[in-house]
Amino acid sequence: MKLLLSLAFVGHILAQPAFEVTSVKPSANAGSISVSPLTGGKLTARNVNVRTLIRASYQVQDFQISGAPNWLEAERYDIDAKSAAPAGADETRLMVQALLEDRFQLKIRRETKETPAYAMIVANGKTHKMTPADKTACEPELSSPTNPCEHIRTAAGFVITGEKVSMPKFAIALSAMFRDTIVDQTGLAGVYDFKLDLGRAGFTPAPGSPSNEMDGINAVMSGLQDQLGLKLERTKSAIEILVIEHVEKPSAN
Repeated sequence: MKLLLSLAFVGHILAQPAFEVTSVKPSANAGSISVSPLTGGKLTARNVNVRTLIRASYQVQDFQISGAPNWLEAERYDIDAKSAAPAGADETRLMVQALLEDRFQLKIRRETKETPAYAMIVANGKTHKMTPADKTACEPELSSPTNPCEHIRTAAGFVITGEKVSMPKFAIALSAMFRDTIVDQTGLAGVYDFKLDLGRAGFTPAPGSPSNEMDGINAVMSGLQDQLGLKLERTKSAIEILVIEHVEKPSAN
């Protein structure tokens, strides 16, 4: 039995996708974070911190990461990595996880925690105001730079535009905006195009303004219902938490 378990463990390690070539260097760039789409078996990141890579590769929100030391966000790196052969988005994310385990000695455990959340539902229970889209070309590269699938962008004036976006992905994007848990309970399959115009109600108050983040939250909630036919309701949900048990700053290449 012990031998069988050992062989199974070895098989898991051998099956773990990994980049063939990896370069990790402290960043001298004082600019913003830049990370290439996690697809194609490649990773190009500039001025990135480890916390961002954890969020992207494990597909979690910031509030789902626990036990992170301060340097995980403060220290920045330039990273270049590529695999021996092209890879899809799911496999590339696994490669980034393997990179974190190898170069940063990252060890995590997963926990489930019940927490207050928002449920995203169809406002009247029947119809929405979004445009159904064709997702035929969305597989397997959901994050391809040339493919707008699952693409959400924000323009000046806080206009949110979605191209071929599934409702679970939209819920994740809203979770990041709200810094809260939002779960998709619309029951809507497929992908949709939509435009959400929130005027000038942003999440960052102007200097000297008495407004706060609730202005943006209220604008999103009313805009979702009026423009998209969706609604957010308070509920409770079991969410996954990534607990960081160990992580180290990387050694030089």
